[in-house]
Amino acid sequence: MNNSNNKYSIFKESGQLGLLHDIGSGRLIFFICLLTAVLFWFLIKLSDVYTVNYSFKVRYENAPTSVRLTKVIDTTLDLSLTARGFDILKLNMFNDMDNLDINLDNYNIDNRGNNQYSIYTQELITKLSDLVDVDEKDIQLSRVTLSFEMEKTSQKVIPIKVNLDISFTDQFDQYNDIEVIPAEIMVYGPSKVLDTLSSISTLPLVLSDVNSNVSESINLTNPLPQLISMEENIATIKFDVEKFTESEISIPINSSNLPYNIKTFPSDATVFFRVAQKDFKDIKANQFYVILATDNVDVQLANKIPLRVVKFPEIVRNIRVVPSEVEFLIIK
Repeated sequence: MNNSNNKYSIFKESGQLGLLHDIGSGRLIFFICLLTAVLFWFLIKLSDVYTVNYSFKVRYENAPTSVRLTKVIDTTLDLSLTARGFDILKLNMFNDMDNLDINLDNYNIDNRGNNQYSIYTQELITKLSDLVDVDEKDIQLSRVTLSFEMEKTSQKVIPIKVNLDISFTDQFDQYNDIEVIPAEIMVYGPSKVLDTLSSISTLPLVLSDVNSNVSESINLTNPLPQLISMEENIATIKFDVEKFTESEISIPINSSNLPYNIKTFPSDATVFFRVAQKDFKDIKANQFYVILATDNVDVQLANKIPLRVVKFPEIVRNIRVVPSEVEFLIIK
């Protein structure tokens, strides 16, 4: 009896599982059909033509460098657009439909006298027509022009100051002066503001472990963006980097600058310096001049006189003289 009951239970459970499987498959097919129907309905609706209305807050940017935007007269602009649902959906998905940013660089600006300026919204219609791919007649704007006020400004040529933090690989160093391109820029703004500016700085640039020539573009910082504009926003810096070596050379101490006949002990000094390896062969002793630095020294009373290197090649650096001071004897 138990075996027959078990067999019956197994058949019964198998039947229930089959029924559940059929129900699950039916529901899945139903949801797929429903989803397909909704998708087709959505696509049909998107292919229809609709008229939608938008109201934008107008914002201007990139006014010409020789003027400064002082007042926005037309602050809003209403748009009526007739287009397919697909185009309207694309427009809403990829564009800010609350604010209208107008780059004045891209429009013809009409001067209506004094500080009054405007642009024609037909240019906006043309650009929007290309963006949405609709006919211009299907776009209506609430204004023919957008008006604003701009004020002509003073101008001043101001040098660029490089904000550079640089470190070199061991034995390497900067070989020549930094070249800034451009070295100076035209800045526009109120004359009282321009008079306070002595330089325009670059953004900080950090270069580490440098061992080759440098050419970098750096953004400039506008210290007063609400008041001034700059002709350029980027500068390029360039300089060469070379491998340097430490060297030394023995130079006679010259006392001909003094009104005394002086003998020094020692009679020669050693000048230590750094020089680029490619220039080392060009260094000669006669390019250096070491004298007795008697500034603020009473030769009649002093026991020692400091030494100073007053002449040396432009290609050397980090100069020091040893000894730094010498004993002497005045010969009468």
